[in-house]
Amino acid sequence: MWDVILDALKDSLIVIPFVFLIYFLMELLEGLKSKNKIEKALSGKFAPLVAGATGIIPECGFSVMCAKLYDGGLITAGTLVAAFLSTSDEGLVVLISSGVSVWEILTLVGVKFAYAAIIGFIVNAAKKNLNVTHVCPEENKCEECGEQAERLIDRLLFHPLKHTLVTFIYIFAVNLLFGIIFYFFGENIKTFLQGSVYFQPLAASLIGLIPNCGSSIVITEAYTSGVLSFAGLVSGLSANSGVGILMIFRDKKTRKKGLAILAITVVSSIVLGYILLLCGIFA
Repeated sequence: MWDVILDALKDSLIVIPFVFLIYFLMELLEGLKSKNKIEKALSGKFAPLVAGATGIIPECGFSVMCAKLYDGGLITAGTLVAAFLSTSDEGLVVLISSGVSVWEILTLVGVKFAYAAIIGFIVNAAKKNLNVTHVCPEENKCEECGEQAERLIDRLLFHPLKHTLVTFIYIFAVNLLFGIIFYFFGENIKTFLQGSVYFQPLAASLIGLIPNCGSSIVITEAYTSGVLSFAGLVSGLSANSGVGILMIFRDKKTRKKGLAILAITVVSSIVLGYILLLCGIFA
C-alpha cells in the first residue's frame, strides 16, 4: 500500500512543473501588449496539429497543460481534443521497455497523431460553442487572472504557486484514489479487457477514461501479454489523457463543455479502434 501512496505522490509531483509553467505564462500574458496576437496564434488553424505532436511525448503533464490553456481560453476545444487523443501517458514507456517491435510503436504513434489532428480540425470546424472565453468582472481586479496583485513578484510567483499547490492537492487525491482501485482490482480490470476482440475497443476506452497513469499501464500490459488486441490498445490509450481531463471539470464554467469534450474523446477513441479492427492492423 505504501507503494501506491508513493506512486501517487510521484505521479503528482511530475505534473507540478507543467502546471506552474502554465499559470506563470497565463499571468505573464495578461501583462503583455501583444496578448491578443499570442492568443490568436495558440488557437490558430494548425493548432490541432501542434497539440497532436505535443501529445506524443509520454507524459500526462502535457495534457494537463493543454487543459489549463483551454480553461484560460487560450486554445480551442478541437486543439484540446487533439492533445487528449494523441496522449498515451505511461503506455508508450511500457511498450518501449517491453520489447515491442519498433514498427508497432511507430504505427501506434503515427495513427494516434494523424487521427488526433483530424478530429481536432473537425471539432474546430464544427464551430460549436465549446470554447472558453474568460471575461474579467472588473479591470485590474480579477483574482483569477491575478491582476489584483500590485507587486510583480505576487503576480508572477506567489499567485502561480498558490494555484499550483491547489492543483497538486487535487491531482494527488485523484491519483491516490485510483491507485488504490488498481491495487485491489487490477487483475479484475485485465479480465474485463479479455473479452471478445470486437468488444475490446469499447472496454479499453472505458478503462482509459480512468484519470490515472495506472489505466494506461494496465491497458499496455494487457496488450504485451497478448490479452488485448492492437485495436483495443489504440482505443484505450486514445481515451486516456491522464489527469488532464479532470482539469476541465474543476471550474464550473467549463463543466458542461467538459462533458461534451469527454464524449467526443471517448466516441472518437472507440471509432478509431473499430476502424483498425476492420482494417485488420496487427489483428
